[in-house]
Amino acid sequence: MPRTIEQPFDAANIPGPKMAMLLEKGKPVAMAIKKAKHPLLVVGPDVTPAIIERVKKFAEKGLTVVATGNAITKLSQAGINAKYSVLHELTQFLLDPNWKGFDGKGNYDLVLMIGNIYYHGSQMLAAIKNFAPHIRAIAIDRYYHPNASMSFGNLWKKEEEYLALLDEILNEL
Repeated sequence: MPRTIEQPFDAANIPGPKMAMLLEKGKPVAMAIKKAKHPLLVVGPDVTPAIIERVKKFAEKGLTVVATGNAITKLSQAGINAKYSVLHELTQFLLDPNWKGFDGKGNYDLVLMIGNIYYHGSQMLAAIKNFAPHIRAIAIDRYYHPNASMSFGNLWKKEEEYLALLDEILNEL
């Protein structure tokens, strides 16, 4: 039977009545990426070599990749051309609808988050949810993020299942 409700990874992270739609398949994420005019992939330091392989494939599919924390070193070593930003500053930029983005083409309409430290990513997603109606935020992380519009469940103990979901997204693109 499919799950309908997921508990936040951090029990204190209860954002109110509007919580992320729980994703059990990657296809809705792929459809959101295809529909987006200007998507951004935010990669944090909590990434494994297997996740970095998938990030590289996202970059090859045309997504702008921005690294936060020490993820820039990991992505550079993997040959991924990523921008760099401090997560909190990036969040402030995203909240400004007039920001021109990293490429000068304007602000992003879809933000995908992967590998950020849970409590940092949660605050970023809360700010976007509450103060950036022009952006749809999706957590493609190993943890359920209730402040995103869509999020995978808590898969931190199920690495193979999590990687299969990322592969499903990539195969649909």
